[in-house]
Amino acid sequence: MNPLVSIILSVYNGETTIQDSISSIISQSYTNFELIIINDGSTDKSLEKIQYFTDSRIFLLNQSNMGLAKTLNRGIAISKGKLIARQDQDDISMPLRIEKQVEKFISSKNLVLLGTYGYKVDKNRNIIKKLKFPVHNRELQFLSNFYNPFIHSSIMFRQKEFTECGGYSEDMDLQPPEDFNLWNRLKYRGEIRNLNEFLVKYNVSENNMTNIYKNLIAANYKKNVVNNLQIAFSFSVNESETFFNLQFMKNSYCPNNLRIKLLGKFISSSREWSIKYSKPRFHLYFYFEWIKMCLKVIFK
Repeated sequence: MNPLVSIILSVYNGETTIQDSISSIISQSYTNFELIIINDGSTDKSLEKIQYFTDSRIFLLNQSNMGLAKTLNRGIAISKGKLIARQDQDDISMPLRIEKQVEKFISSKNLVLLGTYGYKVDKNRNIIKKLKFPVHNRELQFLSNFYNPFIHSSIMFRQKEFTECGGYSEDMDLQPPEDFNLWNRLKYRGEIRNLNEFLVKYNVSENNMTNIYKNLIAANYKKNVVNNLQIAFSFSVNESETFFNLQFMKNSYCPNNLRIKLLGKFISSSREWSIKYSKPRFHLYFYFEWIKMCLKVIFK
């Protein structure tokens, strides 16, 4: 019988953390999965650490270094599961993670993307912070235009919709962050949600990809948000860049006539979102964030 879930784990020079990461997967309460591990040209002892495991559900693929997006696409292309879960080499999945996510997908036929709450931890796995994000589709559909409300290593999505929307972008002008771009294409194919349970431990050590590429991620993050604004609010490129700067940059100049135009478009489009997702009503968190955005357009 084919596994329902394929878990994709890309590894590049992860010798110090990879065994803990793999152990957290093979000890899951849910067992009908395959774990596809792609060794992406590691030059340390990662391969040796991976080969320590003999679990029959593990499929190991070795390749020269291709980068994260191409590696994930390759792993998913050979996967058998209808549901795809992500796992990073330095993160930990709690024992019930996969079981809880599979249950949610089975009960929610329109669901295409599902994350969870998580713990931010240091290199010694000490908890630094609890990571919470909105959980409902209506808030996430809107707020994901502006920031990434998912922990990549907590994600599960349907393979069919992933393939239909083109997978992870391999455009070097948009990655990293590979995940943010994908979520904003997947969300137009169904519901997106987070489970309000802490089911992953997210590592923020100095070797974490987010820290290594933080400047590049920031630049590409802006490109993704500007693109989202054009799609979601019918802004022009110039309007999108101006709106982004007013929201996220210091000392942003904007003439009053453009502020009025941007505010009008933003309010009008937000009203359409509110009507589209009015049942049940938006949570107060959405209105708080929306009001902050409006105030920045007016006063910043």
